[in-house]
Amino acid sequence: MLIQIILLSVAQAQLGYVKEVMNQLADQECSLKNRIVYGQQKLHHLSGIYFCDSYAKRTCCSQQNLEELKYKWYREQQQAVELSPQCQEIFTKTICSDCDGDIGQQVRVGFCPHFCNQMYQACSMDLFQYEEKTQKLRLCYQNDVLCSELRNIVTNGDQFCTSLGYKVNSYSNRDEWMENKYLNLSTTPLCWDGTPSHRIWGNEAKLPETKVNVKNKKHNFKDEQQQSYLGLYIFAAIVLVGAYFISKVLLKK
Repeated sequence: MLIQIILLSVAQAQLGYVKEVMNQLADQECSLKNRIVYGQQKLHHLSGIYFCDSYAKRTCCSQQNLEELKYKWYREQQQAVELSPQCQEIFTKTICSDCDGDIGQQVRVGFCPHFCNQMYQACSMDLFQYEEKTQKLRLCYQNDVLCSELRNIVTNGDQFCTSLGYKVNSYSNRDEWMENKYLNLSTTPLCWDGTPSHRIWGNEAKLPETKVNVKNKKHNFKDEQQQSYLGLYIFAAIVLVGAYFISKVLLKK
């Protein structure tokens, strides 16, 4: 009975400091040391989106940040040769990592080795090439002359992450990190393993919700649709005029 009481007391104490640390993080400003400049300075829940949805539930990103990431990734896929489904899925996670709240606050820095191994296994048979300007690995583009399967370029996950420009970090002791943070001791950043931060820390601290501007998105879609129809009408008119002149030439013969 005494042991049960002690264990219960320890569990309650842990829940208490976890909640306190989460509240501290909710009030902490997002870092600007990452690859993108965040439009939102504190953690929030960005709702009403479909790209990086899981990572937007505890994020530093604004709607504009996510739109830019989405455009960048879709453009990359259009240029690249066809990716295997598993490689495409894991690359989407890496793109979305910049909008995870832990990344934004530097709670997690660099990819865990096992996540790098997952990336490597998922993409080992896909085509890649080194970019001459950046000296980094990238997807093989459709106009590239020489590309190779990933397994013929690098031999493991750590090399893959590093060659893509990502740091590799092996520290993953969340309990120790939480205790040090609670005691105001220096903390080593945890590694990022692809898990959205809201699934790790739960909902101990309620974050303000920011909804995307759906009205503008609908308006933009409508404009794009009208432009598309206009392009079709012009193309059809050109075809008809061309057919008319061709028929006139054939009739004269």
